[in-house]
This record gives sequence, C-alpha cells and structure tokens, in this order.
Amino acid sequence: MRIYRGKIRPISEDIVKTLIEEGDIEVEPDQVEEVILDVEAIIKEYLRMEEELNRQAREIIQKRGLNYTDFGRIKRELAEEKKFEIGDGAIRWICNQIIECFMINSRVSEVYSEDWVMRKKMAKIFDKHLGLEEEIDREARARIKNIPEGTPEWEIEYKRIFNQLARKRGLL
Repeated sequence: MRIYRGKIRPISEDIVKTLIEEGDIEVEPDQVEEVILDVEAIIKEYLRMEEELNRQAREIIQKRGLNYTDFGRIKRELAEEKKFEIGDGAIRWICNQIIECFMINSRVSEVYSEDWVMRKKMAKIFDKHLGLEEEIDREARARIKNIPEGTPEWEIEYKRIFNQLARKRGLL
C-alpha cells in the first residue's frame, strides 16, 4: 500500500478526530491542530525513511553490480537491520509510532484505550483513504483497450493514465 503525500493531512486529521470523538484519547480543543501535525510528522518521517532505504538499496546494487531484481531482497534486509517495516507491515509500524507519540506527548491529556483498539481504528482509516489506489488502478486499466497488456506501450500509457487520475483525486 502506497502512501501519497497528498493524503497525509486528511489521514492525520481523520485519525486524531476519530480517536477523540470515540473517546480513545483526550486532547484539549486548542491542542488538536498540534496533535494532527505530530501525526503528520510521523507519516512523513516514515516516507523519508522508506526513500532512504530505496536510495541505499540502489547504491548497493550499483556497487556490487547486482541485477535490479535483487532490489526487493536488499531493501528488506536493510529494513530488518533498522527494525523498520515495509510492505504489509508498514501501516502497523506507523500506527505503533503514532500510539507511542500519544503516550509521551504532553498535548494528549489522556489515552483511554488499549493499543490494539487504537491500532485497529487507525488501520481502518488508512484503508479508507488509501483504498483509492485500487479504484484508480481498475479505472486506468479499463481505459486502456487497444493496447495489449504487458507491452512497453501499455506500461507507458497505464502510468500516464494512472498519474492523471491520481492527480485529479488529490493523491499526487
């Protein structure tokens, strides 16, 4: 699941407001914006760390003269080394960081719910916001009718249409 920079703010707002409304955390009204900014910072830091892993993996491939097909394996090894989650574990890792932030953040007056309860609610919010990617993928594939899938031309056209639709919906 890919996290788009354009979705960071809506996801952060939704997480904080949902947890406050459902009584999982208590935040003074004048501190809500600051807590939202803290959640945004956690998600942005995740993306920065992931970009750094990508850069390191590319450098290792280049230095060792490996095939680019080893990229995923090398990236996973680097992530394990740094105790960083990628792929399916990314959302859980981000949620754990957010919960940890709530526990030590002076702007959050009280945390009432168990970690797993908040993690489950946050994961649903991520799914709701990031499920758009699959919807855009289906729409982009449906628009490409006259080019055989798997060809370089299809890949170029798919990427162009996907980016166009993602931009239209505020993902890029």
